This record gives sequence, C-alpha cells and structure tokens, in this order.
Amino acid sequence: MTFDLMRLIAALLVVVSHTFPLAGRAPFRIVGVEDLGALGVSIFFVISGYLVAGSYRRDPRTYLVKRLLRIEPALIVSLVVTVAALGFVTTAPAGEYWPQAALYVVRNALLYPATYHLPGVFQAVPMADVVNGVLWTLRLEFSFYLVLMLVRARPQAVLAIAGLCVVVWAAMTYARPDWAAERASRIAFLVARNGLLFFGGAALQLFRRRVPLWLGAVSALAFPLVGPLALPAAVIGLSRPGKLPADLSYGIYIYAFPIQQLLAAYGQLNLATAVLAVLPFAAASWFLVEKPTLALKPGPRPEG
Repeated sequence: MTFDLMRLIAALLVVVSHTFPLAGRAPFRIVGVEDLGALGVSIFFVISGYLVAGSYRRDPRTYLVKRLLRIEPALIVSLVVTVAALGFVTTAPAGEYWPQAALYVVRNALLYPATYHLPGVFQAVPMADVVNGVLWTLRLEFSFYLVLMLVRARPQAVLAIAGLCVVVWAAMTYARPDWAAERASRIAFLVARNGLLFFGGAALQLFRRRVPLWLGAVSALAFPLVGPLALPAAVIGLSRPGKLPADLSYGIYIYAFPIQQLLAAYGQLNLATAVLAVLPFAAASWFLVEKPTLALKPGPRPEG
C-alpha cells in the first residue's frame, strides 16, 4: 500500500468519524484510540514524520520552505473558499460577518492564533459554532516540523523526543483517563500521542531502519492492544513504493469538516453525502493549488 493510498484512507476515516457527532449521533468508537478519526490522524502523523525527516536529511536549507509550500497555499485557498461560501448562509449582518471572516482567514493561515468561529454560522447544528474542527492538527504538525528542524533531525535527539512522548502518553493514558475533560490535560495528551507517532516515524527514517512486511503486519494486529505504540512500525512496514494519479488526502482533510457542518445544517449529512460532497473540492485543491505549488519546491526531489 503506497503512502498516497494510506493518506487517502486516513482522510476518509476522519470524514467517516466526524459524520456521526456532526449529525448528532454517538461517535463510532474503536479499540486502540478514541475513534476512527483519531486513527486517521495518527496515520497522517506517522507518514508525515517519516517523509519530512527524509526531506530534512536530503536538503536542510530548503526544508522550511518546502513545508510551508505544502501546507499554506491550499490551506489559505480553503479558508477563503469557506468564508466566501458561508457568507451566503450566515445570519449575522454583513458588517459583522466580513471583518470577522477576514480575521478567520488570517488567524488560521498563521496556524497558531487559530479560531473556529464565524458570526452567525452553524449555530443550530449538533456541534454548534465550530467551522472547521481539524485545524488544530495543522498547528501541531507544523510545530513538530519546527522541533525537527531545531534538533537538526539528529537521530538520537529525535528518538529521545519520541521516548519522552511515549512516557507522557502512557502516564496520561493510565493515570488520567479523563484527559479530555480539561483543556490543559487534553493538549498534553494529544501532543504526546501525536508526537510519539510523528517522531517515531521520523526515527525510523533517520536510523534508516527498514521495517519488514511481517513486522508491519504483526504491529497492525497489535494495534488494538497497544494503541499508537504499534502504528509507526505498522504504517511504515506495510507501505510500498508508488503514487496515486492524484493525492486528494489533504484537500479532503481541510474541506470536509465545514462541508459536513453545512450538510448537517440542512439535515442532509450522512456518510454518502459527506464523501461525495468533499471529493470535488479535494480534486480542485489538488489540481489547481497543491500540484502546481509542489512544482515550485526547491532542492532535490525524494527518490521514487
């Protein structure tokens, strides 16, 4: 299974997972992580750590530019499309909506002062007042990019960070099972869990450890028992060379949530409508924004 296909599956897992709570139904739980969305995000972080560490190793000088080109152009376009589309359905007056819409684009494009609110939008849906609930993961991922750059992708440092994340994740999993109840503990848990995935994937790249297929399969089978600890070996071990004609995963990821919220507002949200509605936006994002932008990346290209 190629990384492109894995990312596509991961993005669709997030869409499927969000459909339940956004439609006012109980979330679909699985063993190993909280739900299918958490599994999808976890797969993303492993692949990202593995590939990004390889990018840094090939050319540290262009590393940050490449990361910005991968995340920002498509994100900014999606934010502009979102506020433009929701301008037709907001119940707030134009004088209130558009200044806040401009701030919404700027703040979320900057990643760190992220905001999820637009005036008069999604106030009567089950998950009220949240325009795009996945944006926090982009901020966290970019933070991991910066940490990797600060430690210069030194294998021992990356392994130490992954180990620290494992310790914090394990301690909170067993000592704070109610970690989601408070903001501070929720942030600590999510940073630790996704950190062990990102830096675990990065460590496999930097130590040049080839994970055999059998170990990838065993790790995947162990996932219900040990959760995220099994995913770096499972994802990397089961991966194979190759690319899809179009990588729709990022477009699906950044457009799905507001589209699902809009469908929920009109009582039309289900698994089929969620997937079918987001695919044209993801395709447009890839062919019109992401693919042309990726052609601008400086430095050497990854092998294969």
